[in-house]
Amino acid sequence: MIQFTEVLGFSSVMPIIPFLGLSLGLNAFQVGLILSIFSMCQLFASPITGKLSDRFGRKPLLLFSQMSTFIGFVLLGLASNVWILVLARLVDGLLGSNMTVSQAYISDVTNPKYRTKTYGYSSAVFGAGLIFGPVIGGLLLSINFSAPFFFAAGISLLSIILVIIFLPESLNMKENKLDFKLEDILPIKETKFFFKSTKIRGILMFFFIYNLGFFLFINTFAIFADYQIHVTPQEVAFYMAWIGMLRVIFQSVLINPLLKKVSENITLKLGIFAMIFTMAFLIFSTDYWIVYIPLFFLSFGTGVVRPILTSKLTKAVKQEETGSLLGVNNSLTSIGQIISPILGGLILQFLPSQTLPTISAIIFVVIFITWRWTIAAKDEKE
Repeated sequence: MIQFTEVLGFSSVMPIIPFLGLSLGLNAFQVGLILSIFSMCQLFASPITGKLSDRFGRKPLLLFSQMSTFIGFVLLGLASNVWILVLARLVDGLLGSNMTVSQAYISDVTNPKYRTKTYGYSSAVFGAGLIFGPVIGGLLLSINFSAPFFFAAGISLLSIILVIIFLPESLNMKENKLDFKLEDILPIKETKFFFKSTKIRGILMFFFIYNLGFFLFINTFAIFADYQIHVTPQEVAFYMAWIGMLRVIFQSVLINPLLKKVSENITLKLGIFAMIFTMAFLIFSTDYWIVYIPLFFLSFGTGVVRPILTSKLTKAVKQEETGSLLGVNNSLTSIGQIISPILGGLILQFLPSQTLPTISAIIFVVIFITWRWTIAAKDEKE
């Protein structure tokens, strides 16, 4: 319930923040810079928050991060100038690493035998929040522009109350000491170690390039849709709800039956081809209703590509190295989420809007072509 309220809150406002920036007089590049603030902060803040929760307990850090998110949403609702908007993203990004602590709590209280299953439930809850949040945010826009932000703040306040009343501490703090090292924040040592392996380096780089192509488009999708399709913030929120709903359906119903019939590599290529088709379709899309078609293929593509790449990563190392490798991959993903809105904003500011899906399409074409001669070839040899 706590995780659901968290996701419901932020997903109800994420599609609207770019329009808030535009309404305050910012251009596409400046909005991209502001969108990157949160990811930049999270790159450093998430591991620090996780480490602090190891020392002081999950519950205090969860409450602290939730309060920061609550303040960030209130500031967004009150944002009448750019500096309040920047402050809102800084407060939430630097101090509001809720998901890091939530995942650690689940690990504390779950038997290792059932942990994967429990994280599956957590992922399903996350997906449900991504469906309902944009719908609620879009509907609330009919009241006024601030309503979704204050709704998100209210939901965040509800999650704080749930933690206070229902959530016991899961950790024995006496056994933990606070010991910060640079590698706790940026996994430089682990990155160098894993990059020595040609196969692991290849998968990590493919994952990074895929994320760059995906986030380049999705992080600036609202501005792209505004420029090319001339949609309202409400309509963008409904687009995002459509993507969230389809991703949950594809990941829960389609992936396992598909993998039983064809190999991972073929499924992966189908997913990447769906991303190429999506971007090619969007280059020529100017009608609001037509865009739901390519977004269907986008949901399928990202719904199958990400889990398969993650699976290939975890299979490439010993079980005891999985956590470190996923930590490296998460850091690379964060870097992609920092770069992509800035680059996307630059493209939309100075080039025709069609350039954005064109560049994403080129990135996916490169992955599609090179995969067969690199990672897939190594899989066949093994």
